[in-house]
Amino acid sequence: MEGEVDKQNLSGHMKESGSGKSVGGGGAGDGFVDRSKVRILLCDNDAKSSQEVFTLLLKCSYQVTSVRSARQVIDALNADGPEIDIILSEVDIPMTKGMKMLKYIMRDKDLRRIPVIMMSAQDEVSIVVKCLRLGAADYLVKPLRTNELLNLWTHMWRRRRM
Repeated sequence: MEGEVDKQNLSGHMKESGSGKSVGGGGAGDGFVDRSKVRILLCDNDAKSSQEVFTLLLKCSYQVTSVRSARQVIDALNADGPEIDIILSEVDIPMTKGMKMLKYIMRDKDLRRIPVIMMSAQDEVSIVVKCLRLGAADYLVKPLRTNELLNLWTHMWRRRRM
């Protein structure tokens, strides 16, 4: 269903783990933020990769909503913008759409408060630099590691202090 946030069952996990309850662990606080209260919008058009990242985020105690396209990210932001704390998006959705999505978010004064973290299996310097210049808070190279995801909340914390 193009244009709608996909909330179908994903290998035993709901694609949306929010809605007032935390999936993936209790109050996983680290002294600053209770990760079980942090809402992440995950965008990856590759089903296998999306499942892997979704599962890792749940293990880190985040609330996660998963979508498959840049259009669905924009739709989710228009519907639930204030409810989203972090966007974690694949660059290649395809790449031109990933970059356009990043530009769209950074141009909107309300949406740009949400940190956008781009991810890809590619680690080409030109792509990393382009994402960061367009306003990405960070760029992660796949495969993602749990320790990288445990610290995603710091991007939200930094943006809100600005």
